[in-house]
Amino acid sequence: MRGRVVFLIISASLASAAAAAEVEAWFGQAVAVRNKYREIIRSADYDVAVAMDRFTDYTMADALIDAARRGRRVRVIVDGDKRNLLKGKALGDHLKAGGVEVMYDRSESNLYDRFVIIDDHTVVVGSYPFTEDAPSSPMTDAVVIEDEVVAKEYLEFFDFAWNLTK
Repeated sequence: MRGRVVFLIISASLASAAAAAEVEAWFGQAVAVRNKYREIIRSADYDVAVAMDRFTDYTMADALIDAARRGRRVRVIVDGDKRNLLKGKALGDHLKAGGVEVMYDRSESNLYDRFVIIDDHTVVVGSYPFTEDAPSSPMTDAVVIEDEVVAKEYLEFFDFAWNLTK
């Protein structure tokens, strides 16, 4: 019950904040969606936080590693199951070697999220998974929300999930 109350409170505050937010939707060919994600990650001034249930895409990993090498704090939470292995190797090892902080969600409830937070003002959320085969799908979407209140809500949720994975 407590989780439902928290969700309802967050939903209500997101709904009121979204009324004033700048919103952009990305649809269609996933290669274009991937490129837009890479552009928005490159735009980060100091912080990138990613929650992604599936993550096997080295192109996206390299965009995050590039941000870390440019001095941005980059954190990734990924589901800890075997779906996140590419050619038998966990992508998290590649991310960590590049300076990205990685946490694996191994909780019973599993991570079902797909969102990126840039600095304290931008959230990208949608169906696009950071997987090697995602660019071949024409049926993906993402919504970019430019709003500090919404970004704060997502960061609070991200930090909550991050602390659960420790």
